[in-house]
Amino acid sequence: MWSILPILLLFVLGFVLQRSKNFTDTTIAGIKHLVSDLALPALMFQAFSTLEIESRYLLLVGTIFMVCLLMVLLGKVLAKPLGMKSPYFPLMMGGFEMGMLGYALFISVYGSEHLGKFALVDLGQVIFVFFVLMALLIKERDGVHNKRVLLRQFITSPVIIAILLGILVSIFAKDVGPNPLFSAIGELIDLLAGLTVPLIAISIGYGIHIRKEGLAQAVKTILVRKSLLIILALLINRFLVGGLLGMPAIYRYAVLVMFLTPPPFIITIFMKTGDKESADYVDNTLSMDTLVSIILVMVATAIYR
Repeated sequence: MWSILPILLLFVLGFVLQRSKNFTDTTIAGIKHLVSDLALPALMFQAFSTLEIESRYLLLVGTIFMVCLLMVLLGKVLAKPLGMKSPYFPLMMGGFEMGMLGYALFISVYGSEHLGKFALVDLGQVIFVFFVLMALLIKERDGVHNKRVLLRQFITSPVIIAILLGILVSIFAKDVGPNPLFSAIGELIDLLAGLTVPLIAISIGYGIHIRKEGLAQAVKTILVRKSLLIILALLINRFLVGGLLGMPAIYRYAVLVMFLTPPPFIITIFMKTGDKESADYVDNTLSMDTLVSIILVMVATAIYR
């Protein structure tokens, strides 16, 4: 539990820096670009290059993908009974913010030596976010499916490129002998990846803004989402990860950490411009859910075995 305290303090530092004249929205935007274009791809490459793939583990990857899809469908079903009028409510139910939060939380608790295991758990939701969630977001924004935009976003994403390269390395690296150039590149990637956690924590803390507008719907979304996902995580860990597949305990911890994270922050990028009501709802939900997620991960790591 206490291992996550430094991350929590970095979030607090970021929040405090909102009042600093030396840190502006432009400064944080630059930090986020540095993270998304360099540091995070390096971390993703690092994680997926140590991916431990067995054919039977693909069942877990498929299960995670189906859970993300199920959550969106449940969001559509529950929207009317819950009085959720925002078209983004179902989309806020599916997917997880792994890159900008999940990996930071996992590393702080379980260490970077288990990144490959976390990457395996993450793979199903990465596929969901880039092939399903983004398509739904573009359709909601533009009114049509834009396959060209979706494909361009996918093939030009530094994170996706890093993931694909990492997977290739995990498959073929065993056939490559020691090489000074590869060692130097590996050390460079390690240095860049090391920037990810502190920069992400500070930038997310700086970006936390909770407004009265849309607050009630944000709270309702978080309660419903967290309740369903905690139940699903425990069932998957009990019957699939620890039962049918007999995977080591670290995979159960990885599933739980992922299921406790907020919806993907990418939702804010693909929203309609000028829709203030939806923007307030989504921003409030992501800000509050980030704080709730950190607290829940701290509690879960202390009591879940």
